[in-house]
Amino acid sequence: MVKFSEGGSPARVVNNKIYVAVGRDVQQSKATLSWALKNFTGDFRVVHVHQPNPSVELCPAARPFYGSGSKNPQELARQEMGSILDEYIHMCNQAKVHAEKRFVEMKDIGEGIVELIKKHAITKLVMGAAADKRYFEGMTKLTSTKAKFVNQHAHPSCYIWFVCNGHLICSREGKLNTFDMDITSSGMQSSFAVESGLQNVTSPHGSVHSRSNCSDDIKCDLTLVQYARGGGTNYISESTSVRADEGYSQEQGHTELLRVLENKYNEQLRVIKDLEESLAKEREKRKSLKHEFKVLGNLYEEALKANSNLSPYQTSEPSGAHGRDLIPEFSRAELRAATDSFNQSLKIKEGVYWTTYRGSLHRTQVAIKMIKCDNYLQAVQLATKWRHPNLVTLIGVSPEARALIYEYLPNGSVEDQLSARDTSNHLSWQARIRICANTCAALMFLHSCCGIVHGDLKLGNILLDSNFVAKINNFGWHSAPSHSPTTGELSFASDVFSFGHVLLRLLTGRSDLNLDEEMQDALGEGKLPDVLDPTAGHWPVEQATELVVLALRCCDIDSDNLPDLESEVWPLLGEMQTSCEASPSSRTDPEEPSEPPEHFLCPISGEIMRHPHVAADGFTYEASGIRRWLSDGHDTSPMTNNPLSTLDLFPNQALRSMIQEWRQRHNL
Repeated sequence: MVKFSEGGSPARVVNNKIYVAVGRDVQQSKATLSWALKNFTGDFRVVHVHQPNPSVELCPAARPFYGSGSKNPQELARQEMGSILDEYIHMCNQAKVHAEKRFVEMKDIGEGIVELIKKHAITKLVMGAAADKRYFEGMTKLTSTKAKFVNQHAHPSCYIWFVCNGHLICSREGKLNTFDMDITSSGMQSSFAVESGLQNVTSPHGSVHSRSNCSDDIKCDLTLVQYARGGGTNYISESTSVRADEGYSQEQGHTELLRVLENKYNEQLRVIKDLEESLAKEREKRKSLKHEFKVLGNLYEEALKANSNLSPYQTSEPSGAHGRDLIPEFSRAELRAATDSFNQSLKIKEGVYWTTYRGSLHRTQVAIKMIKCDNYLQAVQLATKWRHPNLVTLIGVSPEARALIYEYLPNGSVEDQLSARDTSNHLSWQARIRICANTCAALMFLHSCCGIVHGDLKLGNILLDSNFVAKINNFGWHSAPSHSPTTGELSFASDVFSFGHVLLRLLTGRSDLNLDEEMQDALGEGKLPDVLDPTAGHWPVEQATELVVLALRCCDIDSDNLPDLESEVWPLLGEMQTSCEASPSSRTDPEEPSEPPEHFLCPISGEIMRHPHVAADGFTYEASGIRRWLSDGHDTSPMTNNPLSTLDLFPNQALRSMIQEWRQRHNL
């Protein structure tokens, strides 16, 4: 907890209290404090920068409390500030949270907050990113000048959460090991501002001294620290600068400070011990659940035999919670090995909520999505609950690494394909019609069967497998009833609206903001061929016109005018897709691979698997092949020759679904 330098001075003191910066306008800062109270536990400190101004005028609400006495404007302003800070403390008390006040007088608010961070060794700060009235949905950048100043000049050890109108806009990570604090005495200024050290210090003679009442024997050296305790209107705003007596040696000062820090250190040790005990209990629970997992796996395998002829297009929800339990689980070490320690060259995409890497797990190419937000459990539940040929398939999870492992789609996103203007392998108009139909099928499934709003449908979230079959991902993070897109709320209608823009982009290959208006004009003027993407080949005029009309209907801002996916959109797209596939001469896509992917083959027999099962070595085998291997008396892996930790087998349902889909596409 405390590191001593060569001169004997303690350094790197960590203050773990939660500090919330508030302003004079209680209504403006109320949302920031409320957000902090909802998201953190522990002791709170309400911090404020008071701007001294002799001509300051009391707000109307404060005048009845102070009257028109002879106090000068600065004193009245400080009294008003104390009253305002008490309102924040009252909010904390109502939330049953202990809180105290801290403030400093300074002309510039940003500089004042930076000063408070330094003086109090603040490592956790919540402050406003902008005025609440400036908040807008999707806001991710700081707009407040003082917030930008604090973000740039605050000590690197301070972790800052920037909030606007009760929403987290962004955060700034702190590096706790960089907070160096030099503790000196005998006339030198002290930067040690941890509350326990300032509020209650015991001298070598055994007497207790506080900040507001130092004896002649021991005196404190505090520089411009404005301190006030919560729970009342009494506060201290004066600057104190007193020197230690000649008899108070540097060694005695270090001993006194060390005593305080040792108490803090012992408290942290007790917390760590409690956490270790809780972790041991959780490990026992995990061991018990793994045993239950094996038992349930055997039961589920029998159920799969009775359902072996189920078409992969005949989607349904797995029965109960057991379906989710059968998803393979991987450790952080396995993911690190699969991605070459998360090599940046293997990074596919990075977003606000996740980062996706390409990796190889047991000879299978996978996409590993590392979740960076708190919605990991929600993502696991939704991804394991629903399956459809046009949704990206989940093949594993890693609770330890907070990761989801999906099938790897080698042709990337539709956005990638449209952007690849330097290649000759462009998406044909036939392929684009199939992509539209695949996407529509996935949306119908999400809306009708799952009651799920995608919420972020765009070309970057529509991926293409090796056969250019479209599968959408990043779905299920939102759930909402049907509302008009004009309200700005996520809804089934907003998905249809987004689907309309997907159609327009596939038709034109462009991403103009007013694309719907341009298409409407081209349609009215009979110039539609001029705006269609020429890299897709020669569009049939009749089909292109029908698609444009459909897309413009989907882009109508009045949700009452939007077409129904199942009764209006799908019949048209399904008919077009059938027409394209029935005419082999019209296909311009790359030929579909005639050979099955390597991971579809059993490592023992070399044949395409029908009932793939995972063994203890992590490899997937045809059930009959691995059972024969084990029944012959082997207790080692057929691939590595290493001993198997268990002879239990578990069905690989995700891989089975992918193989069935491939078989059906190739009429096998």
